Amino acid sequence: MTISIGRRALWVLALVLAAWFAVPLSAVAQPLPPYNAAAGMINIGKDPERPDAEIFHVSYTLKGADPATRPVTFLFNGGPGAASIYLHLSAVGPKTIATAGDGSFPATPARLQENPDSWIRFTDLVFIDPVGTGYSRMLPGPDGKPRDGKPYYGVAGDLDAMAGFIRQWLTVNNRWGSPKAIAGESYGGQRVAALTRILAEQYAVNLNRAILISPALNVELAETTHYPLVYPMVLLPNLAAIAAHHGLSTIKNDPAAIKTVEDYAMTGYLTGLATLERSTPEQQAAFFAKVAGLIGLDPALVASHRGRIRESIFAANLLAKKGQVIDTYDGTQASDNPTPEKKDELGVFDRSLTILGGVLLPPFMDYVRKELGYVTQRPYIPLDLVVNMSWDRQSTLGGPDDLAIALAQNTDLKALVVHGYHDLNTNYLLSRYVLEQSTRAPGARKRLYFGTYPGGHMFYLRTRSRAEFAADVRGFYEAAP
Repeated sequence: MTISIGRRALWVLALVLAAWFAVPLSAVAQPLPPYNAAAGMINIGKDPERPDAEIFHVSYTLKGADPATRPVTFLFNGGPGAASIYLHLSAVGPKTIATAGDGSFPATPARLQENPDSWIRFTDLVFIDPVGTGYSRMLPGPDGKPRDGKPYYGVAGDLDAMAGFIRQWLTVNNRWGSPKAIAGESYGGQRVAALTRILAEQYAVNLNRAILISPALNVELAETTHYPLVYPMVLLPNLAAIAAHHGLSTIKNDPAAIKTVEDYAMTGYLTGLATLERSTPEQQAAFFAKVAGLIGLDPALVASHRGRIRESIFAANLLAKKGQVIDTYDGTQASDNPTPEKKDELGVFDRSLTILGGVLLPPFMDYVRKELGYVTQRPYIPLDLVVNMSWDRQSTLGGPDDLAIALAQNTDLKALVVHGYHDLNTNYLLSRYVLEQSTRAPGARKRLYFGTYPGGHMFYLRTRSRAEFAADVRGFYEAAP
């Protein structure tokens, strides 16, 4: 369920959502409205007159809609180094892969079906593949050789590329007069936070809506030392939610119970960590036992880490007795552990990184070539870990302050921040905590919303979460400014 910092904003959104949910389910499940679909390239560059890269994108526009009132939403995934195929074929686009609906991946080859929860019902869609992902590449230089992609493999250059693409797409498609929105997942959420300011300040594009999906905001909390308190605090509810899903927690597996852990994390757990070395052995043992009960681990393991359990330790140990490891992108999903000897780390990448791309790519290739008519021999890259590893992350852009400033200055802007309860890579309480601290302007806080759903980083792989998310986003778009 979506919630907001401002009570008045929550009340307004609640009225809209109530009207939406009052629609009969049969109406919600009706076929999608007629739309146009197109795949192509747009050239970009620091100097638009001398482009140096081309961006592949797929757009969906409603037939017969009035551009003056019809929103257009630009979407990208994260990584960095990821194409937009994940949001495109799993959450938002008119087509989606057929799954069991419980967050698990379908067997390959996966099949496409109509997505009843597609956002095409209430906004036009443009899925963007950043340089080095999908079909997007650097253009040849004057010597005919491919240019080096390094200028775009970093925070600042990537943001310029995304902003330049958005400006160019609006121009080419005569959509400057439309309501405008951006949505990004994971590192894409960091892009969204930065672009809410950059688009306005440098490109004269004022946004109406911004959606941050499982965002990895640019914020440093020094999580790997013995001293910090904030990061263990914000991680605890996710650990408990995952343990509860597997029947290993002292709490029930429902949002109300997770909220009690959230409250404990910000009170008893926080003070317990802060005063731990001033506590008696008996007090320490009671503290470790309570934490262990919440997160489903052996109290001795919790004690050995002084109550601060990192994601990798949790993922490697929660189901160790079964010989399994959980996926840090979705802790409800478990698989055989190929490196059981490693107790404090994960010996391999998560299946969400190694397997999901191969699930999505075959149906995407058939779809883009056969239905969209875009044919090229260039390889489509769902996720490029080389790009990810070479990323220049030194910029401070994309932090909570960027979104807070944008909300304060652009009174037409509303932001929605959503997470899955079972995600160990981007936890929901971190986003809420840092944005509550940074968004101090009263008017801005009334236009900042939060939502949390069952599932992991890609919670929309669960059918019910995807449907609830789509309904919340529709209400978020259609509510009065």
